[in-house]
Amino acid sequence: MMSVIGVALVTTFAVMILKPQKPELASVVSIAGGVIVLLMFVDSLSGVIDGFSSIVQRSGISSEVFSALLRIIGIGFLTEFASNICSDAGNNTMAQKVSLAGKVMILVLALPIIDNLLQILIGILP
Repeated sequence: MMSVIGVALVTTFAVMILKPQKPELASVVSIAGGVIVLLMFVDSLSGVIDGFSSIVQRSGISSEVFSALLRIIGIGFLTEFASNICSDAGNNTMAQKVSLAGKVMILVLALPIIDNLLQILIGILP
């Protein structure tokens, strides 16, 4: 975690120094720093996925639901990352559009899960 914080701080200071003289270079440094930080914790995600997989196997949840949940989580993270990049580059309008698109995609992926839950609830009711 300390290395992630270090990369984030170095990137932030570099962007602060570059932004007044070379704003286009500051944007590139910011994006590169963000990608480096993402790559640093991608390995940790495999442990999280393994943990979720174990829970799914013990609970009897269908693999389709588990797959949809992983896609929803991935879309949420990627949307947030892309939206922040747009925002950092000064394009707040595009950041809002990316955020909205991500929310719509999450809703689309969640519909089968919601349908599944409703069918379970209907089956439980007398």
